[in-house]
Formats: sequence, structure tokens, C-alpha cells
Amino acid sequence: MFKKIALVGVVIGALGGGSAFAACTTTIGAVMSLTGSLGVLGQTIAKGAELGVADLNSAGGVNGCEIKLSLLDDQTSPSVGVDAAKKLVDVQRVPAIIGALSSGVSAAILTAVTAPGKVVQISPASTSPTFTDLAEQGKTGGYWFRTTPSDALQGVAMAKVAHDAGFKKVAILYLNNAYGQGLSKEFAAGFAKLGGSVTEDVVYNPSQPSYRSEVNKALNPTPDALFLIGYPGDGTTIAREWIAAGGPQKFLLPDGLESQDFVNDVGVQYMKDVHGTAAGSSKTPSLATFQAEYQAKFGSVPTQAYIPNAYDATVLVGLAMEQARSNKADAIRDSIRKVTDPKGEKIYAGAAELKKAAQLLSQGKTIQYIGASGPLEFDKNGDVDAPMVVWGVNAQGKVQPTGMVTVEQIAALRKQTK
Repeated sequence: MFKKIALVGVVIGALGGGSAFAACTTTIGAVMSLTGSLGVLGQTIAKGAELGVADLNSAGGVNGCEIKLSLLDDQTSPSVGVDAAKKLVDVQRVPAIIGALSSGVSAAILTAVTAPGKVVQISPASTSPTFTDLAEQGKTGGYWFRTTPSDALQGVAMAKVAHDAGFKKVAILYLNNAYGQGLSKEFAAGFAKLGGSVTEDVVYNPSQPSYRSEVNKALNPTPDALFLIGYPGDGTTIAREWIAAGGPQKFLLPDGLESQDFVNDVGVQYMKDVHGTAAGSSKTPSLATFQAEYQAKFGSVPTQAYIPNAYDATVLVGLAMEQARSNKADAIRDSIRKVTDPKGEKIYAGAAELKKAAQLLSQGKTIQYIGASGPLEFDKNGDVDAPMVVWGVNAQGKVQPTGMVTVEQIAALRKQTK
């Protein structure tokens, strides 16, 4: 029996509808943060998955059946996420789940539901190195994938950004979950190799009314800048208390805080010296198509990470089912790498391209889906390489990209910092 919780459920077919299908539907699941500390980001990321469903259906569905997405809210809570995933797997019998967003929620779902239940899980946003370790230990059964790079990459990229900004001493305040722990560790190691030092590495727990104790600890000794690892909500409280305590108004911010709402809530007047990182998207034809389609359906694309990653995760599940001619979880798992084969014919985002992919697959041909977020070549652990966007806050107080750390630069830095 499930806990009595408020699960926000949305079943999404073709946006705009109107396509004719055989008398069958295939439902895939999604668990994302529509409320809670990641809700402000998650509501937009979910639209990427919705757009993926729309394109699959506009292309004729998958194996002649309409695709539906059953989207449940995890409230940015591991326990709620597990209950949502159980509902999708045990009641709705979905073969795959898109999500979650928070690494802590994804890890709970993976270990409690999808790995033991032999259901594919593909996250567009969970970046903790923990998942690589679990895969290496054989604990994912090969059912885990993510369309975003590990924080083993983001930590190195942020270390470079901090070094390039001239910071010598950085304090870290990090959220007590897999995301915060992993990113803090990777940054500290990389920053030290580049000649910097971490003055204090302070953990904090979510949903506290105040973080004055943690802020005061991070301020002694005074650093050049604060690396704040967390999500909007608690992150806003911490940033305000840091500023009120006289902390330097120089911030290093990761993907979880790439949010205009966060900047506005803290106060744009305090956010004039921000250096951020987030998963980037290689400049591919898919990215341009995705951006145009997203704008047509939802309005302008926000400056935040993981929306194209959610689109790609959804499309990959559909293409894998098409390649395998099956909607079974094992078949999806085994086919995801087959539809991203570098030797295959290149397929890009958009309904026309996905229709072309279905035709090629029906002829037994090999394809390589080049996603809106990049090439998506999965290694044995379900990980991908990707560039990192560098972002900041402009003179008008708007979040905007300012540069890029390429895959090649990250690889070179990782060699340098080992």
C-alpha cells in the first residue's frame, strides 16, 4: 500500500492531438519535481519530456501505438519519489521512467524500485558520481542511463571557472544529498590541483528555517567566494543569510541554482559577481529544432539546464522501443545504445526526423540519434560526456550564458587534476 501523499499526475499524449493510431497506447512514466525546492526548475524541465512525446506521436507513434507520459510529482523528496515510482511500476506497469531530477530522489528510486524491478530509468538531470559507482558495482543491472554528464565533469569545470576568475580561497556550502556530496568532493579535489584551497566545506540539511550556524562556519576564515551547492528555496535562504552576515558577494553556483527566480529572490543587486556552470548542449541541428519547437508550443526557452535533456531522454525511450519492436523494459535497455550507434545514419530532433528513423529501423538499418543535448554516446555505466555552459548574471540582472568549457577541455583538466 502506498503512503497517502499528494501525487500530481498528468497523462500527456500528443500536444495538439489529432493523429490517428491503432487501438493501442504505450505509457511511459516520469517522476519529476513539480513542487518542492526544485519545483521552479522541474516544471519547465517536464515540458521537454512533453515535447518529446508530442514529436513521437506526430511521427506516427511507436510501433503504431500512441505514446502517453504519466508524469508524477516527487515534491523533491526521495520518499515521495519512491512512492510515485512504485505507482508507475506496480500499478501502471510502465517499462521506463524518465527522471528523477534530484540525484537524491533518483538514487532512492533506482535502488528501491527500478533496478530491483528491472525497469529502465533515464534521468535528464541527476549528476551525482554515485550513479557511476553503483553501475561499476553491478547494482543498476544496466537499467540506469542519464542524458546529462556526471558531476565528476562539472566539478572539474567549476574548478577551472573559479581558477580563471582569480579566486584562491573558496568556501563550500553543500546540500546533504548525493548531488551536494559528489559535487563538493569533485570541486575540492580539482580546485586544489589548480592551486586553490577550500577554506571550509560545510554541509547543510534541507528545509531548515535558518542556516546562520552553517553560514558563520563557512565565513571563518573569510574566503574569496562562496560555492553554494543546492536548489532554489533553501539556496535562497542561505544566500540571503550569507549576505546579511557580511560574506563576500562573489558566488560560484552550479546547475541546481541556474534560475532567474533564484537570482530575483536573493536580489539582483547582490548577484553582480556570479560564476555558474551547468550541463551544456553541443551545437547540433537537433538543438535548433528543439528550441524552435519549444518556443512555438510554450514560449521562449528559459536560461536553465536540462530541458533538452528531458526531451532526449523521452525520444530515446521511444526510438529504443521502435528498434526493438517491443515495449518491454529489457528490450528498451538493450536498444538504447543501438539507436545512438556512431556507425548509424544520423537522426535529429523533430517529428520529421523521428518518422525517418522509424522507417530506417523498420528496414533493419542502424541509426545514431543526435540529441538536442548532444551526441549521447553512453558508456558501460550509462554515462555521457557533454560540454559545460558557463553562466552569469548580466548588468540588467538576467541569467545568461557567458561561455563554454568543452568536452576536450574537461578531459584535459581531468588528466591534469588526477
